[in-house]
Amino acid sequence: MNRLSQNELIGTVAIQTALEHSKECRLSLAKTMLVLPLLFDKAVRSVLKRKNSVVLSSKDLLFSNPTAFITVRARYEDLTITSLNTILLSQELGMATLENDSLVLKTKIFLQDQSDIGSIASDILASGPKLGIILSENCVDLYQTFRIEL
Repeated sequence: MNRLSQNELIGTVAIQTALEHSKECRLSLAKTMLVLPLLFDKAVRSVLKRKNSVVLSSKDLLFSNPTAFITVRARYEDLTITSLNTILLSQELGMATLENDSLVLKTKIFLQDQSDIGSIASDILASGPKLGIILSENCVDLYQTFRIEL
């Protein structure tokens, strides 16, 4: 795992796009913890950002692209601390606030049309709409699909 390109700052881009494309710009903390393990993987990003890929559910993506999604559990375990730090950073930046058990988007900091955000951040922002579809599923189903035990 390349830690230089997978840090809390690029994580805020991922959290922003996940919140932006979720219902009411709100995600439970359990779903927010899945954002970085999904979007920090190049293979997953390439599937989600592709215009011709159709996303029906997380199970559909797992079956149609098993090599991309099979390691979500390992990435979840590796990125737990980074995910927590990213949630805290997003609050410190004023991008999001914690309300009860949900993270809520307050303001967008990163925009897709900014030329200076870099290719990874652009890919992450482009993956947002399809990530929103995945994260609209029941939280328990998502954790079971990706075989993450709590």
